[in-house]
Amino acid sequence: MEQPAARDSILNRYGSLDEALVHRKASIANRVFLRRLLSRMPVERFMRAADGITVERSDGAPAVHVHRGYTVGFQTEEEIIAVVGESAPRWRSVRRPGMWAVDHPDHGRGPAAETEELVAPEPARKSARSGTRRAAAKPKAEAKAKPAAAPERVQPVCPNCFMLMALSGVCGNCA
Repeated sequence: MEQPAARDSILNRYGSLDEALVHRKASIANRVFLRRLLSRMPVERFMRAADGITVERSDGAPAVHVHRGYTVGFQTEEEIIAVVGESAPRWRSVRRPGMWAVDHPDHGRGPAAETEELVAPEPARKSARSGTRRAAAKPKAEAKAKPAAAPERVQPVCPNCFMLMALSGVCGNCA
């Protein structure tokens, strides 16, 4: 049984912003926007996160988190304006107090995106029809339990050349 990689493991790092954006299937418009947004930031590394990409800064400032539709973690509004200008929709973060967030060109929904992630959706209510009687409905069959998802397999790193090896454990570079 394989263990998932630790959070700070090299296996959870992206080699570049482009690699991270391709892995997360970002749209072309969002890729261009994020390259411009993060270009002036001193970046130490790009890390995989369950809900996006974590950009760890090398200047000791808090990390920036890239989600679908928005990026959060800027210390001031001016930090965003200096890079992308006045036109980009930006707001104070609800999830991370004291931080600022900015919408991406595609899928940006403003502060609603953050608040929707914090609040669980309520189940939809059925409206009762007045004055009509319906025949008794058949009981629904119970839903089948889904098997637990297998943890993601982590590719081993070759101890000689430090390249990712095949899942078989054989290094194609050194073999």
